Amino acid sequence: MIFNSYIFLLVFFPIAWVGFWALKGKQPRYIWLTLASYLFYGYWDWRFTGLLLVSTMIDFYVARQIPKHTGRNKKLVLFVSLLANLGMLAFFKYFNFTVDSLQSLFRLFQLSPTLPNLDIILPVGISFFTFQTMSYTIDVYRGKLKPTNNFMEFACYVSLFPQLVAGPIVRFSDIVDDLDNIDSGGRTQMFHRGASMFIVGLAKKVIIADTVAFFINPLFADTAVLTSMTAWVAILGYTIQLYFDFSGYSDMALGLGLLFGLKFPQNFHSPYKSVDIQDFWRRWHMSLSAWLKDYLYIPLGGSRKGDVRTFVNMGLTMLLGGLWHGASWNFVVWGAIHGTLLGITKLIKPWYDTLNYWFRRILTLALVMFAWIFFRNETYTDSVNMLSAMFSFGNWTMPSTWNFESQIILFGMMLVASLIALFSPNSYEITYSTKKSAAIALAFLLITCLVLMNYTQVVFLYYQF
Repeated sequence: MIFNSYIFLLVFFPIAWVGFWALKGKQPRYIWLTLASYLFYGYWDWRFTGLLLVSTMIDFYVARQIPKHTGRNKKLVLFVSLLANLGMLAFFKYFNFTVDSLQSLFRLFQLSPTLPNLDIILPVGISFFTFQTMSYTIDVYRGKLKPTNNFMEFACYVSLFPQLVAGPIVRFSDIVDDLDNIDSGGRTQMFHRGASMFIVGLAKKVIIADTVAFFINPLFADTAVLTSMTAWVAILGYTIQLYFDFSGYSDMALGLGLLFGLKFPQNFHSPYKSVDIQDFWRRWHMSLSAWLKDYLYIPLGGSRKGDVRTFVNMGLTMLLGGLWHGASWNFVVWGAIHGTLLGITKLIKPWYDTLNYWFRRILTLALVMFAWIFFRNETYTDSVNMLSAMFSFGNWTMPSTWNFESQIILFGMMLVASLIALFSPNSYEITYSTKKSAAIALAFLLITCLVLMNYTQVVFLYYQF
């Protein structure tokens, strides 16, 4: 089930929301929200709800056991959680990728061993909920968090449908107070902001991201025939599409959370306004950046063990961050690019910070856009084809299937979207007015989205991760 669908907007959400607030007491609300979330997740494929339940049960009981042990035994208990979660992730997401990579390596040495290749379906959201539950057991191990004794509270936390399949990666400490007080009153002060953020996020997705995607997706289908013009339009369009698709989802997730009285952490802070790559990663997918920093970069040694070790740690963190997004060498290359840029930024930062502000913003956006080429394309060859077309400067014709009206719609939408991303306040910074005119504007946005959804209902890009 996706947020931008009629089944969600007109059936699932109204029932889930009304039922939640009609119930009294913590336990009934935990149970209701958990059941609703499992229904939401199972709507895609009910078989994978078992994975969610297994991960939840293991980490709940592991966390309760951790304080009862010390030393090596304490580490062994934590290892159970890490092994279970990383094991699931490795099998479902990386098994076939590993087999394919080994087969390619063997072919280089003219070897042809028979390796298993399974028909594995990637469970939607597995990268998110495994990282989320691991953060819980690790925080308990570090003594930063006391484990909950209420299984339904934990099950509710893990399965929360507003952020289950594409983030933000919510740590238990982020919402433990809201969960502990889930039986409080209507929290009407959150409703207006929540509904406003949800509608704004829906508009980002349906009106901007999906419109741009309609034109540029066919360009990525065959990169071998791209012209200079179509290659540049494709990556510029994707830069806009990805921003509004993922930031739109994040807005909708935060808005839905508020409608249930839960405050999720901010996940976007105008990343295309960044002045360097370090700044970009403080603004883009903030919950993942913080997770990688706290649970990977710092444990590797962070920046405490000299410059060389710092650069190695940055590189490893970004390589694994790239792989987190998908089992593809293109994502590894994307992670390597960002790891390299982070290292260069650290080396030249004192000098770089003296440069013109707008030059730094334009350069950072250009580097981010360059890296998106590898992030978007399915193969390394596709990425090379696109780069070759972009810098051949030989053919500036538009696709024959695009008439004048199509070009006006696409470039007009890209211009408006660029101005919003580069210069306007982000959704989290806006103070949503309660005036009648603001309500009318939001209602108009919602109706527009509902009409456009009749023509297409496109899955969020980050669902694939």
